[in-house]
Amino acid sequence: MPIRCVLFDFDGVIADTEERNADYLASALAHFGVRLTEEDRSALVGINDSSLLEALLKRAETPVTLEQLQAERTRRGNYYENGADLHTQPGLREFLSALRAQGILTGVVSSTRSQLILTALDRLHLVSQFDVVVCGDMVTRRKPDPEPYLRAAQLLGLAPGDCLVIEDSPTGIRAGKAAGCTVLGYTGSSIRQDVSAADFALSDFHLYRQIPLFQNLSPF
Repeated sequence: MPIRCVLFDFDGVIADTEERNADYLASALAHFGVRLTEEDRSALVGINDSSLLEALLKRAETPVTLEQLQAERTRRGNYYENGADLHTQPGLREFLSALRAQGILTGVVSSTRSQLILTALDRLHLVSQFDVVVCGDMVTRRKPDPEPYLRAAQLLGLAPGDCLVIEDSPTGIRAGKAAGCTVLGYTGSSIRQDVSAADFALSDFHLYRQIPLFQNLSPF
């Protein structure tokens, strides 16, 4: 069955945000005397789980709540809204143009909250390039649960099998597969993750025609 829609994760797929997001978090944690290690950074990639932050805060010099950490993070800003060098992954715009020229729907499915994702998409001048956006605060259960991808397909009036999911993390790949979508593992982010569970892999959006599904997709 031909693909009728491509659903993109945001962090690490549309934009290479994960290292910079960790930098902003590290800055806020340092305010409370907590040092973010490389192991911590790896554990946080592709995961949006408050229990991980609670575990980090146990290292603080004095008791700190999640609400206090969030207030400090808000004070310091974030990469989506404040990153001066926010940009799309190489070849993404060309790939989107080729998809849309062929009538293939596109969407964003992210575990990050909608205010941040929509702000970033607006800064990147990409809002009009997507037919649906589903974020972490729009669902009951986030990735690796399939709910975000099932919701996106439902909003588009499509079956999950009509959709290709593009993810860069094992967590996102599990969500896409559990939803019944075909999954492409993207490896062009600065943080390389295990995408072996995906149906296909791609390191550069400029090379999209190397994927069997898109061999006949003409450049825009």
